[in-house]
Amino acid sequence: MLAVGDVKACFPKIPPTGDPNWEARRQAAVAKATLWKKMKWFSPFWIPRDKTEKILADARIRTREQAIQLFNYHTSTLYTLAFQAVCIAQMLRRSRSLREVCALAGEAYLAFYSGYRAASISALIPAIEGGLTRIVSGSESELPIGVKIDRVIDCCIENAARLHYERMWVPQDYLTKDYLLGQDERIFAFETFRCWLQKSFFQKTGEYDGVTWLNRHVFAHGTHSDWQESGNFSRLVVALATLALIESWYDETHVVSLFFPEMNEDSKLLWQQALLQANAQMSLKLIEERCYQKHGRLVPEMPTDDGAFLRKALLSEECIKDLVRPLRDAGWMVEVGEPDESGLYVKVVAKAVGQQFTVALLHYCATDNSIYRKLAETCSAILYRGAPYKQKEFASGITVHVGPVAGWLPPIAPNRKSTWRSHPVWRRVRQVTRRTGLMQSAWKIWRNGRRGVF
Repeated sequence: MLAVGDVKACFPKIPPTGDPNWEARRQAAVAKATLWKKMKWFSPFWIPRDKTEKILADARIRTREQAIQLFNYHTSTLYTLAFQAVCIAQMLRRSRSLREVCALAGEAYLAFYSGYRAASISALIPAIEGGLTRIVSGSESELPIGVKIDRVIDCCIENAARLHYERMWVPQDYLTKDYLLGQDERIFAFETFRCWLQKSFFQKTGEYDGVTWLNRHVFAHGTHSDWQESGNFSRLVVALATLALIESWYDETHVVSLFFPEMNEDSKLLWQQALLQANAQMSLKLIEERCYQKHGRLVPEMPTDDGAFLRKALLSEECIKDLVRPLRDAGWMVEVGEPDESGLYVKVVAKAVGQQFTVALLHYCATDNSIYRKLAETCSAILYRGAPYKQKEFASGITVHVGPVAGWLPPIAPNRKSTWRSHPVWRRVRQVTRRTGLMQSAWKIWRNGRRGVF
């Protein structure tokens, strides 16, 4: 390093190419960038390194579809409601180019957790292009979108490169993105964000082959409807917050920090409002489900929700309460299966002393007759939630027992009586009461008192 007055210059001793350590770090950076591209995302800001390394490790040995599924799984605990609220209420509000979409993003955020998911996603997709256009305001705003992206990201990388060397003069070869890709995490993140914008979000319709279908042209031309996937909403919120950070590096205002801010009153109130909307939506979903069930129908599918998740939850809850517990009370060992993919039925196997039988619990009575026939092949009884609804029509030709689960009484297990009599407490009661002649009364007391245990 050479200093002349207040001016400093840095002359690296390592050549800009050919150094083994530099090559190793660059190759590692390129490998990570490839994994982020595989997941149709970019190196994220505001996420701890151990979390990002876990995401990358899981994606490394998976197919693209599996990698994106695991990415959605991991980010569901990272891009939480509170995280999104901070992005909208604090980061977007500080951005010059995105300040005017802050209200739109807040409304989309609340609408998403009120059940209007597709509308929320569609409201935010155009905001990214609008934000880029406002960042390069002036004569450059008429440039093609790809050129705008390059102008913005190149400027950010240039500013980050100067900061990397503490604003000293450095030979130009050491300031390029190729040289600093594996040396500076900020430049690496900026470059992967460029890749996501150009190779995923703004990629031409005919060239796009993604799994998330979060693509501006696919959305605009209506060539595919899978852009409505729920996971795309959190992606859009984080992408907008990242764009706000990009702008602060583009104009060197740094109003959006690389460190995730503490939640203030604005973001806290927005987050609490979203929780309230989500709780109200859950109550509304249950009311809708009961209303449609009375008419023998499933709640109509929506683009972002086919109702299977709610049906599975209701089936699992009522299976334990209305089927498993009575079977256990009757002395049976119970094995509970998983609900089917559509959440229409679940199977339970009861076993005792070499005997077993299978019972199926349907989501509702008005289930297709083909499902009744399929279950009748392996089940001794087919039960359903709620009240009967045209049972004779839907269960036509079924010879096994069919009826509501609330009205079904399971058979007593063959070892139920021997279980009572072998219990240590029962043996003690028998010894005591044998002397007093109260054997019969004591047995009745024991039976009635312990009926709910065995």
